[in-house]
Amino acid sequence: MDQALMDRIKGKILAEFDREGLPEGFPELPAIPAGRYTEQLFFDLEQEHMWARTWLYAGRAEQLPRPASYQVWDYSGPSIVLVRDTAGRIRAFLNQSPNDAPLVPLTDPGAHQHEMPFDAPGRMFMQVEFPDFDLPGGALQCQRKGWTYDLDGRLVAVPAGQTLESVPHAQRQLTEYRCDTWDGFIFVNRDPGAIPLPEWLGPVAPQMAQYQGVKLRMFSRATVLLRTNWKVATEAFQEVYHFKHIHHHDGVVSLDQRGVTHAMFPHGHSRMVTPFAKRQQEMMGMAGPTDWETAADSARESLIGTGTPLIKTVQPIVNGAVLTYSLFPNLTTPTSARGLPILAAWPVDPAHTFFEWTSFVPDWGEDTPAIEQMRQATLQTPMTIMEEDVRNMEPMFLSLSSPGLPGLRIGYNERRLYNSAEVLDRIIGIYRIPERLRVRQLLDGFVEQD
Repeated sequence: MDQALMDRIKGKILAEFDREGLPEGFPELPAIPAGRYTEQLFFDLEQEHMWARTWLYAGRAEQLPRPASYQVWDYSGPSIVLVRDTAGRIRAFLNQSPNDAPLVPLTDPGAHQHEMPFDAPGRMFMQVEFPDFDLPGGALQCQRKGWTYDLDGRLVAVPAGQTLESVPHAQRQLTEYRCDTWDGFIFVNRDPGAIPLPEWLGPVAPQMAQYQGVKLRMFSRATVLLRTNWKVATEAFQEVYHFKHIHHHDGVVSLDQRGVTHAMFPHGHSRMVTPFAKRQQEMMGMAGPTDWETAADSARESLIGTGTPLIKTVQPIVNGAVLTYSLFPNLTTPTSARGLPILAAWPVDPAHTFFEWTSFVPDWGEDTPAIEQMRQATLQTPMTIMEEDVRNMEPMFLSLSSPGLPGLRIGYNERRLYNSAEVLDRIIGIYRIPERLRVRQLLDGFVEQD
């Protein structure tokens, strides 16, 4: 992120404080149909046509430190085995042999990535250790017939009494999906024709280069089952209107929603910059909402934890405002100089969402009692924020389920929500969506390139 871009963002923030109506030429946004959040029909369209054709965050490269290291990931549909091959590349294979048997059995410890009791919505589960697993024998094996596949997905051995030549050619190769990494984060796409990951990330990648993501380490993780649609959970972090009412403490809020500025990027990604409230500015020695250069990083510790090393390459905007990026369809990161919390909402059914909050920070060295104390403090942040947000998310979803609320009315500063809905429809295929559940395509001309 260069100085010219930061200066433009400053100008937009000041303009937001002065704005008294919609900017000239911006359309009044129609209501987003409620059925998009509640109906099984729309959920099924998402499952078939969107989740299967989008680059999705699937973990960290550090979870696969050596050849034959693996993790099982199944948040968006089929069970997928992520494995590092002998050349050091991370591969993604369908966790199913050509014999319709799993390659990694459900009893394997690496297969339980988000286990939780589904009769306890709202209860958070904490994780502070991130073990890696190695494939037995350094290969993938069909759990039915014992066929063995190497780390390139090729059949290399069969049990005694059989020969490789006797196996049909169609069954000699595992199903493989697109897999790539960006700054240490693993992404998977089940669409063989998908555009490359760097192209899909667009301006988000160069702007987030300042965080040196490849040098970060997983620090802590909290997960929770929510009684709401995944889009409600995702959208809660794409607007700040609710902040004043939900996240105030003793009547005090740290952010000023009046100056928030948004940028919509290609492929549904976006950026949100929220200035600090006046009281917070004074505490940080700031002369105004855009005086980022004199802001102190200490005020941002609550977002990611305390005591971890700082990312010294971040720009002043990171300390002087809350800079948040969203990756379509379901990932948000409110960044800081202390690291990146990755917030991701995964669909369970139309009325339930599996939500994960994972913190990534600069390398802290060895674990010590002080580090463990810091980690526990870090875990309080998602617990507090999610407890407050659940008060908002679940009633909102119940309202959307009411026949008295046909749609979700949104304003100019919630336009990222509407843009995501437009992108979702285009990926699904507008012609596949019943007319009553579509959104009008209105915002393409307002998408920015930086």
